[in-house]
Amino acid sequence: MKNIIKMLSVMVASLFVSCSSNDDAIDKNENGKVQLFFDHTFNGDQLLLDTSFYTNSNKESLQISRFSYIISNVRLTNDIGETFVYPKNDSYFIIDNGANQVTINLQNVPAGNYTSVTFGIGVDQQKYLTGETDQQDFWDLAAQHEMTWAWITGYKFINMEGVFRSNEVEGTPNFSVHVGSHGTALDNYKEITLSLPNSARVRENITPSIHFMVDTNKILDGVNKIKLSENLNPAGTTASIMVNADLSTKIHQNATEMFTVDHVHNSGESH
Repeated sequence: MKNIIKMLSVMVASLFVSCSSNDDAIDKNENGKVQLFFDHTFNGDQLLLDTSFYTNSNKESLQISRFSYIISNVRLTNDIGETFVYPKNDSYFIIDNGANQVTINLQNVPAGNYTSVTFGIGVDQQKYLTGETDQQDFWDLAAQHEMTWAWITGYKFINMEGVFRSNEVEGTPNFSVHVGSHGTALDNYKEITLSLPNSARVRENITPSIHFMVDTNKILDGVNKIKLSENLNPAGTTASIMVNADLSTKIHQNATEMFTVDHVHNSGESH
């Protein structure tokens, strides 16, 4: 009797392992999809455009009316060290909080268990220097979202606008933070790599969603502290940070800090 029970236990255990292995089996000829979802906050609070004032450590309070940026050159690395590079011509995306355009859907991703994601903030010089004709579709899309200057000055990588309050200024001046590479003169393109808290399991029938928290406060209040009150026009009505080699470089350094991965959910789970 004991031998029969032992044999049954071994059979059940083998069946369980077999089923688990089949569930986790990866068909190298299989492709799936991956969703990148960007959730915008301000120092831990939900970002509500044109609604709330948010105070930073610079002792300035910002009411944000626009927050948008460019994500590019997405790469996914799996648990055995292989990296899938998303096709470059398809790897440029606008994230626009005001237009509720906060999701990137990647197609034809090889099946695998992915453990990290890499992407750029902005448009790299290699792409920009291919010329306007080569990237006309994306240029037109970026222009629709107010993410371009004239062609010679290129793309805005980050566009943040609104009004602010400070004890150092009167009233509520406007502010605008528009930073990019400014043509070939200054390359502010940055890339970051983020580890995933659990693997993104890409299968033909499983679409993982990687949920990013994006802290807009970091733009001005990161490793570099940038005060809007120190960038007012002579009339005191507008603080503008645009083609400024020193400040735009510091803002892009700050921007690399604003992304964290909150969680990864695979098909059937909710945000």
